[in-house]
Formats: sequence, structure tokens, C-alpha cells
Amino acid sequence: MRMLILSCNTGEGHNSAAKALKDCFDEQHIDCEIRDALAFWSPEKSKLISKGHVFIYRKLPKLFGVSYRFEENHMKEGNEGLIYDLVTKGCDSLAAFLEENPFDAIICTHVFSAMMVTDLKKRRHLALRSYFVATDYTCSPGVNQTFLDRYFIPHEKLIAEFAGNGIPKERLFASGIPVRKAFYHAEPPEKAKKSLSLPPDKQIALLMCGSMGCGPIKDLADNIRENLPENAMLVVICGNNKRLYKAFTKNPPPDNMRVIGYTTRMSLYMDAASLILTKPGGLSSTEAAVKALPIFFIDAVPGCETRNIEFFLQHGFGQTEADLYSLSKTVCATLRNREQLTAMSDALRAGFRTCAPEEIKNSILKDLDLVYGEL
Repeated sequence: MRMLILSCNTGEGHNSAAKALKDCFDEQHIDCEIRDALAFWSPEKSKLISKGHVFIYRKLPKLFGVSYRFEENHMKEGNEGLIYDLVTKGCDSLAAFLEENPFDAIICTHVFSAMMVTDLKKRRHLALRSYFVATDYTCSPGVNQTFLDRYFIPHEKLIAEFAGNGIPKERLFASGIPVRKAFYHAEPPEKAKKSLSLPPDKQIALLMCGSMGCGPIKDLADNIRENLPENAMLVVICGNNKRLYKAFTKNPPPDNMRVIGYTTRMSLYMDAASLILTKPGGLSSTEAAVKALPIFFIDAVPGCETRNIEFFLQHGFGQTEADLYSLSKTVCATLRNREQLTAMSDALRAGFRTCAPEEIKNSILKDLDLVYGEL
């Protein structure tokens, strides 16, 4: 059996979800390959789109939000707009690849790749079973222009939204967003702190803003560390943002703050933490949620992440504040309130019970058995 996962290099979340799924299939010795869908259009154009996305995301977040809202306001079932037309220019190359490399199913972790597969189904009558994995807590613009065999969505409370946007309800499966299996397991905080060389007697407030390290991290960190309880430490994760890391480390950080660049040990940092401040990316929010780690959101980039915040706040899975000062004040007060931390953790534990990679893998294998017989 062979699986093809089509992702896109527009942010690391879609690739992270793809890797989490691949790891799960690999454990069962199922051949699984990840490809950048936009590279079938042109590797150079894929890089250009990726760089443009990062630039707008970091430097022009309001423009990103305006574009997203425009697409939301023009969502119509079956409407193939400009983005659909541009994205599907790579379909012929993708079709040639599929002819030369037989697969049993295609899994799309980005709406662009789902559009391409939809176009192949329409124009070339592609018969492969195809699946979409949503990586934000909303039915993003463009999803309504796709028609795949099954849609794996982040939470059962989103079924009505996806169905209301034209996705057949019988094709919806509330699996959760797939994150690496390390996040579904927890090390004791004391052990995690020891592994990371963090003070064993300190509460850890974890501050991060995705792999791109965007948002008002520096100002927020300064506000928090000045008001931290004596028994607390702020750990800042800068991700791939080297400029942000340099800004933090041009002078030695104070004793109650630790600054980290890119790390592969995020699961362990979450195990060590009492709470996390993060931008509301679908993957980072899910990683914290399945850890039952109390979440405070930084509203850094409008668009789908605004919808993520709305979902978490509406269902009591996280908190935020209107400005940096209020957010830092609330975070520091919460560190002093163990009952509130416990209540926030309990809400997440009740709301995020499934292991999404396993749920998705098992659902796909069951579907393939029903359609094709035992493979």
C-alpha cells in the first residue's frame, strides 16, 4: 500500500501535520511519501509563494487579514475563483507524476493541494481515494471549492460550520488536527525541567509565536518578566526568527528569562511549563491542547488564526486579552492561581481526547478496505 501526502510550504503547520501522519503510517510499515503540491506547478514558483507568504505574515499581518476576510466573504459553493485557477495550473504535472508513481490514496493537508486533486477528479476522472485534513479550527476559504472523499476536521463542534459551507455531512470526520505523537504523551514536569536544565523550583511560562516567530514577542516578554512571581521563569522560543533571537540576546537576559532559538524539543518544553502564550496557529494550539497545557493567545496575525482564537474562547479552551499589558497582567496573575490553572487544564483534557494521527490513519485504512477490498 502506498500513500501520497500533498502539503504546501506556506507555513510549517501543514508540513508538520503531514509529517505526523507519515510517522503514523510508517509505524505500520505503510509506504508514505510527502510532496509539496505547488512544486508540481513550478519549484521556483513554490519557493516564491512560500517566501511571499512568510514576508506578508511577518511584516504585513493586516494585509494578510484583509485578504483572508475577502476570501471568506466570497465563499460560494462551486465557485472556482482566481486562486483556484492559479493553483490548479500544476495539475497536469501532478497527473503525470501519479501515472508514473502509483498510489492507493492521496491525503491533502492544505486547501491548495485539495483544489488540485479536485480538479484532477473533474477533468481527468481521477479514481484515487482522496482525503482532506483541516489544520485550522474553521472551514477556511477554498475548502468549499473542493470535493474529496472524506474531510478530517479539528473538532466535532465544527461539523455544522463545514456542513454549512457545502461539505457533505456524511464526509466529515472529527478526528482532531494531527500533531507528532510526542505531544500525546507527557513527561513529569520535574523530569522535563531537568532534561532542559531549567530550575526545578520555578513555574515556567512558555512564550512562543510559531516557527516564524512573528508577533509582538519582544514587548510582551518585557512586560511579563517585569511582573513575574518570584517563583516563575519566562522561557521564550523564537523559532526560525533569527532577528528576534538576536534582539533578545544582544544583552544577557535577566535571571528570570531564558531565550531559545529553533528547537526540536517543544514537547518537552510544554511538559515543563505551567502555561503557554502562543499565536493561535492550528498546529501550535493543538500541541498545547492535547498536552492540556493552559493557553493564552497572542492575536498576532488576523485571518484563520482569528477564527482559531474565536473557537478556543467560545468553548472555554483558552484565554486572551485586548492588549499586551492586560495579557501580561492576566498571565502573571494566573501563575499565582493554581485552581485556575487546574481548571484550564481540565477543560482542555475533556475537549481534546483523541490521538488524531491514529484516528485519521485508521479511518483511511477502513475506508480503503471498504472500497478496494483488503489491500
